Amino acid sequence: MKSSQKILVVRFSSIGDIVLATSPLNTIRSAFPDAKITFLTLEKFSSLLEFHPHIDRLISIPSKMKFRELWSFGGYLKRNGYDLIYDLHNSLRSNIVTFQSRSHVFQLQKPRWKRMMLFYFHENYFDPQFSTRSMYHEYLGSIWNGDHSSIPPTSLRLSDGELKRGKRLISDLGIYENYIAIVPGAAWNQKQWPAFKYIELLNKIDIPSILIGSSKDKICQEIHSGLNNSLDLSGRTNLREALSIVANSRRVIGSDTGLVHAAEALGVDVTMIMGPTSTETGAGWCPCQIQIILRQICGADLVPKMEVYPATEKSNTAWSLLNPTKF
Repeated sequence: MKSSQKILVVRFSSIGDIVLATSPLNTIRSAFPDAKITFLTLEKFSSLLEFHPHIDRLISIPSKMKFRELWSFGGYLKRNGYDLIYDLHNSLRSNIVTFQSRSHVFQLQKPRWKRMMLFYFHENYFDPQFSTRSMYHEYLGSIWNGDHSSIPPTSLRLSDGELKRGKRLISDLGIYENYIAIVPGAAWNQKQWPAFKYIELLNKIDIPSILIGSSKDKICQEIHSGLNNSLDLSGRTNLREALSIVANSRRVIGSDTGLVHAAEALGVDVTMIMGPTSTETGAGWCPCQIQIILRQICGADLVPKMEVYPATEKSNTAWSLLNPTKF
């Protein structure tokens, strides 16, 4: 295939998975430097990928499209005449919109059986080097040579104007450049470090803290109420504003969740507090099954440094092993 062809990359959701999909996107761009790459995602997440240097065209669809609408949209994709399609989602939605295409489709195959064996029977059949980024790469075809050390980091971009607006936003609210961004929310409660431990830690650090999350992240309000110097912006920013606040921060501390992965992709120093989820079930760069990880990513080279606190069960009681003093 010629490098000047048209390529479609598909990943609909969610924030963390889309961020992780920018790693194989980098590999695709390296293999086809002159290709016209289109990225397809959901409308509510599309702003995450604005200004990305490896995307020539960003298209999005509403999350509540019905079957007939998805089928019609699939006809539109067919008429675009893509030479290659990389389906990094393999959902019912992605299968419907790509079904009519005559393009060669490289489709992610999710390790559902292995995850079921791990989750229900505690039998781990995953490769020791498994990660979400490596899983994506396994289904890129011949453009990836199987070398895990060659897998590129994730990447996102903000404009200079967005970074300046982010600084103005928080300075107008009384907090200036030297602050820590806190992203304590998570998809389920067991992935959240308890609010009282954040409070103890952040009051010891004694640096202004900005809490970021959705309006559903009540933990942000709980932490804010116990801090001496903080600003709760949960539910008060759009996605690009949240990214600018993260990008301008001294460090990001938070759960294994989308905005913390976004901070990594923006080159920010990150401390991810990872609960009883593992790499195999979709978590970050956790190397083992059922652990609590204190992970620090060191600036530009994105080299993970880890302290491991083994957990005996998948419950919030395991969080007692990670206290603010150890942190």
